[in-house]
Amino acid sequence: MFFVSSSPLAQNTLPNCCFFTAPSCWKTLLLWPLLCLLACQSGQEAGEGAAASPPVGHYEGSIQAPALGSLRAALDIRHPSPGHYEAELLVEGAPALSFVGDTIHFANNQLRLTRPGRAGQQLTLQLAGDFWKGSLQLDTLKADALLVKRGTPTPSTYRVEELPQDNGSAWLYSPADTRTPGSAVVLLPDSATTAAGALWGDALAREGITVLVLPAAGAGTTGLGTALRLLRATPGVDTASVGVWAAGRRAAALALELAGPGGPRAAFLVVQQVSLDAESRADFRELAQRRFPVLGLYGAQGANALATPLRAALGGRRATVLAFRDAGPDLLVPGQVVPRFATGLPDAIAEWVRSR
Repeated sequence: MFFVSSSPLAQNTLPNCCFFTAPSCWKTLLLWPLLCLLACQSGQEAGEGAAASPPVGHYEGSIQAPALGSLRAALDIRHPSPGHYEAELLVEGAPALSFVGDTIHFANNQLRLTRPGRAGQQLTLQLAGDFWKGSLQLDTLKADALLVKRGTPTPSTYRVEELPQDNGSAWLYSPADTRTPGSAVVLLPDSATTAAGALWGDALAREGITVLVLPAAGAGTTGLGTALRLLRATPGVDTASVGVWAAGRRAAALALELAGPGGPRAAFLVVQQVSLDAESRADFRELAQRRFPVLGLYGAQGANALATPLRAALGGRRATVLAFRDAGPDLLVPGQVVPRFATGLPDAIAEWVRSR
């Protein structure tokens, strides 16, 4: 989807002066072709050099700032269907900066692309011939961007779609290749991990995993049943391999639901930074006895100690509980100018999910 200016040239229509009511005399009829020709030429001269729609293509260049150094980058602008445009930014050496956007704001040769689910990251570029020049905004950091056209766009990696909710928007990240059914996961972040949801949606979708990121909503699992049904109906999803990833208190609440009768139908559970009390410890023991697949994830300097209660509840050495001492609770390395996944991520999570 894209937005252009409302000028006649941008809309690819004739100027209004070319639409007349019934002529009052034969002279008007004779002058009609000449009037239209002059009006159209005038409109073209006034808008000369302004593209009516985003120029489709593959662009390469760099993004640089003193705090970043220089990073190689690529931008693909695609036109997959009539009236619909999408763009994908790839940043080499900083994968957490890469994203796909399905809404392109384009007017007066300026393109603006905002990252879905992460409004603080925005790419703003001005077109000059085959060059794009502008900036990438990263919350409070602004980096210069320069890209030049190198050919036709590469195939789409994944698609992203906004699903408005009463308490905020959910975001669906679905791989473009739907020929082979793959795994899917509903992501239930808490307040400490919600900002990283867009990064995980991008990273896992690039691994062929469909991700539905729900808004952070307290400690409950409201809307989970609807989310699971939506994923099972999404093209390219293996309906027997749809699981849930929950953080904090939402993870404990989900374990309670899964361990009880009539709980949600999920193929696996990923829990992040969950603290166990006596009740939740019993819930995870029940899941372990059923051999229900559970992956535990912890980040922080004391991650190993935090992970010990869950590891014990799931059966000790048989449990898959990963601790990342170089990460924060969101599994990103803290104190970085550019977001960076903890060592071994996202590969470890993607491999585990695909193996379920």
